[in-house]
Amino acid sequence: MDWKKQSDEYLVSRVENQVNWYNDKSGFNKRWYYRCRVLVIGSGALIPLLVGYADGDWDFLKYVAGFLGVVVSISEGVLSLKKYQENWSIYRMTAEQLHRERLLFENNVGEDYSSGDEAAFKRFVIKAEQIMAAENDQWNALLKETTEGDQGEGQG
Repeated sequence: MDWKKQSDEYLVSRVENQVNWYNDKSGFNKRWYYRCRVLVIGSGALIPLLVGYADGDWDFLKYVAGFLGVVVSISEGVLSLKKYQENWSIYRMTAEQLHRERLLFENNVGEDYSSGDEAAFKRFVIKAEQIMAAENDQWNALLKETTEGDQGEGQG
């Protein structure tokens, strides 16, 4: 297979596929991060207001405030456990790095890609795979940090 055809196939089947995957995962994590944060902020803001009115005929508001306290705790726990903000950032950064590298390669820009030949394509593949491997390393470090944090909480 000639390198140009191989290049086109790699750009579509590997790089474009990965950029789309990272974009999707970034968006998913961003949405869930914002949902949890809105729950925390909204519930946390309502608690003192409800407690202030929880007397007499409005006594039930103390139960609503208590429930909102549970919502805050659960939402913060989910944010801590699922690492939505961290994942959103990692996936977004990786998608942008891959996209940038692809643009440099396709436009024969920079020292690595200016020749526009097979050697430039090989350098591009190496850089693209390094970017994806770095994301995997970051994700594994985040997972390890979460796991070690969970183990450390039970000890003492």
